[in-house]
Amino acid sequence: MSITPKSRFNWPIVGHRGIVKYLKHCLEAGNIAQAYLFAGPAHLGKRFLAEILVNSLVCKSFHKKDGELVPCGVCECCRQLKNQVHPDVYWLKREVSEKSEKRKKNIGIDQIRELQNKLNLCSFLNSFKIAVIDEAETLSQDAANSLLKTLEEPTKNTVIILLAENTAFLPKTIVSRCQTLKFLPAANQEIFDHLLTLKVERKKAKLLAALAAGRPGLALTYLNSPQTYLTFEDEVKQFLTFLRGNIAGRFKLAGGLADAEAAKAILAVWRRVLRDLLLIKAGAPQAVSNLNLSAELEEIARDFSGQKLMRILAALEASQKYLAGNVNPKLVLENLALIF
Repeated sequence: MSITPKSRFNWPIVGHRGIVKYLKHCLEAGNIAQAYLFAGPAHLGKRFLAEILVNSLVCKSFHKKDGELVPCGVCECCRQLKNQVHPDVYWLKREVSEKSEKRKKNIGIDQIRELQNKLNLCSFLNSFKIAVIDEAETLSQDAANSLLKTLEEPTKNTVIILLAENTAFLPKTIVSRCQTLKFLPAANQEIFDHLLTLKVERKKAKLLAALAAGRPGLALTYLNSPQTYLTFEDEVKQFLTFLRGNIAGRFKLAGGLADAEAAKAILAVWRRVLRDLLLIKAGAPQAVSNLNLSAELEEIARDFSGQKLMRILAALEASQKYLAGNVNPKLVLENLALIF
């Protein structure tokens, strides 16, 4: 597959210009990899860019001579993809447990086997068969081994896209068989400018861009979901209370965060607050992400030495690793409470 060099790739992506340029070249040259690994923290746009790449691969109007935008968004395949009914595109993620109604710990081998059966079928629309695996780092060992066989012996016109926040949790054999694209944080100015194009008021755009800390998707989440922003703000204030509280108060708070997924999310927020406190200690208060809490953060920073904040940050990072290793979240947080 190839397209006219005059085709315009006006993909609405904030940042990641190098990755977009590379994918554009792949599409122009018809040099599509059998497997891609989009790697980087959450909210950077990995899934969004995967959606656009998938759409470009299945779009029936991809070769328009007049240089229309890619993908066209109006052909039958584009409409099917938008409605999540395209017969040659499969999206895979962790299943929800019927008992707990929460997402399972891993993507299981049965899910991979079912996907393999689908990929082995002939294309329904004479196009690519594409699978996008979200949170690929949660593949169970058996599922990863099974997927490896597909990566080693791919069928013609099959493309597999893995999305992962941390490639360290993926087997090296899988990583080595993928074209890895590393997503880095976008510039604050790029996020700010993008928000302005959405008609967001300048003061609010500045606040959201700072809070996003390089993650465009996070800025849009806070913009479109006020409740999510309020929850985040509560978690920040919770950590400030944790910092200033006594041991009994910290243990009480730790006891209320016994869910592993919730604990991981909380610690990610707490790390961002510590970053702000360290920036203030370093004499760069203008660079904090929680601009709306600048005064309170500066007050707290005065009560902690830079060394103490670094020790707390190290403890938070260690706690995140323990949670990733399935250590009991209550024990992890209670241990953290003793360090402060």
